[in-house]
Amino acid sequence: MRSLIRGLSVGVFLTAAALLPTACQRQAGGPAEDAANSANADRGAEMAAEQLAALGGAANAEQRALYEGDFQASGGIDPVAGEGGEADGGGGGEGAWELRLFEDYAQFSRPGLGENGGIPGERDYRERGMRVVAGDVTVTITQQPCSASGIELPYTADVIFEGVAYQGCARRGVEEGERPTWATVLPDLIPAIDTCLPRMRSARVTFASDIGDDRVSVRLRGGDGARAECVVGAGAVEVFEPLTDSDRRPGEGDPEFQRGGDQPAARNCRASEQAIGRDGQPIGWLIRRTC
Repeated sequence: MRSLIRGLSVGVFLTAAALLPTACQRQAGGPAEDAANSANADRGAEMAAEQLAALGGAANAEQRALYEGDFQASGGIDPVAGEGGEADGGGGGEGAWELRLFEDYAQFSRPGLGENGGIPGERDYRERGMRVVAGDVTVTITQQPCSASGIELPYTADVIFEGVAYQGCARRGVEEGERPTWATVLPDLIPAIDTCLPRMRSARVTFASDIGDDRVSVRLRGGDGARAECVVGAGAVEVFEPLTDSDRRPGEGDPEFQRGGDQPAARNCRASEQAIGRDGQPIGWLIRRTC
């Protein structure tokens, strides 16, 4: 099978602020686009199955411990040129993608192509690695030495997105800086948010995320405190159902998003800031916890 492999490079990890719009919210396409999307999905599923099979059986406690916690990885666009069983970053040196994997969120960024994020499912710990799926992104981490730009890291990361396999070097832990939240890709979630908001009076968004298959989940909190989940696919609401108090996603409610309007009234332990769209125009307000 032919795999599209993007080569390795670990240098400067990318920041989300430098990225352009993502295709998180896709418009419905014609038959040719649908066929291409289906082919990408089939190719991605085939590659993911091969990677999972190579990881061996279920991990024991010692093996599992190698893949717990947060990971950060990046890779470039140079051809893979590994020797002696080690992954090699080649000579490009310019990072072309970055992955930040937390227990409750995964963020995959590509300069010029935007970023994609989602809530990871349960991690699949195996003898020779770990795999996890977050929305349309499939991540495999293995403890295999990986070098790039003269730096050796202890892990190799394989990422599959839209039928393309990206390979790079990884390490445990994430560099200090602003932690990504569900609102990191807020501008790309606005079409789904605008589809859901009319379903609940005086609602704020407490959480939204791409859940794969061109579908977006939006969680709302109404002015009366009631909560609901709205799932949008192909520009229409597929599911709208109430949520119980115990049904909460990691990171839900921090921040909340208020679409348009005036700045929210000041409250203890809350701070609001204007949210800006891709065109530089205000799209609403983010309300964050401060204590």
